[in-house]
Amino acid sequence: MFRRFYSFLLFFAPVLSVALFAQSAPFEEKGVSEHQWIWGIGGANVLDTYLSPLEYVGPDFAVTHRTERLARWGKGNVTTHAFYSAHFAYLHSPTDDAKELDSELTASGGWLYNFHPSSHWRFGVGGLMELTTGFTYNTRGTNNPAQGRLGTSLLASVLAEYHFKLKKRDALARLTLDAPMLGVQFSPEYGQSYYEIFSLGHTSGILHFTHPGNAPTCRLAATVQLPLAGARITLGYAGDVQQFDSAGLKRHAWRNCFLIGYTRQLKLLRK
Repeated sequence: MFRRFYSFLLFFAPVLSVALFAQSAPFEEKGVSEHQWIWGIGGANVLDTYLSPLEYVGPDFAVTHRTERLARWGKGNVTTHAFYSAHFAYLHSPTDDAKELDSELTASGGWLYNFHPSSHWRFGVGGLMELTTGFTYNTRGTNNPAQGRLGTSLLASVLAEYHFKLKKRDALARLTLDAPMLGVQFSPEYGQSYYEIFSLGHTSGILHFTHPGNAPTCRLAATVQLPLAGARITLGYAGDVQQFDSAGLKRHAWRNCFLIGYTRQLKLLRK
């Protein structure tokens, strides 16, 4: 299973284009960007009281793409980050007599200010702006079988990275944590149907401000990058805790995934 999964990973890894070529240049060199593709498989626990008062559990599949490069400002201490992810989960009720399909797309970007207390360590702190959308479909739903989601938020982001040698080649261990501080979320109120919102125009109360008090959420990733040919194989764990409690409705999506991926540094060719 993992052999086929790894072959799939390598097939879709972005060894890109005529404008870029891979090389082992130092990451914090101008013109060098780091690209990472990661696939994840694990489990999810989802509660959406708009659809059901029950928690649904099942397998979760994820793919993420991360890029990082030195910013043009900040005197070499600031890096620009972009993060894209997609989740899909096939879930069942506690009695296994109902199913749910849950999906989510996320895109975020921002900056980190980096500290280098030694040649081995890098610490970063900064912020991200994130846009999230998704839906949940419940097979036992009647009037409201599905719930759509759309939101944007400002996240605090921290990073710790340890560089070391493995058989005289560069490797590293990395820990990242992102947590929303303030945002806006679309959500119908308790008992409000999508027919009322989109056909009758009853849009009052469908936008909600989110903060750690009503939406305690965080995303954690712990990975190790090991040298492999001209790139690095990436292994690790990701935990994603999303929660929302407002307008008489509750939702959570707790995800845990094993990660396997591919990280490569690319340098822009300039004429």
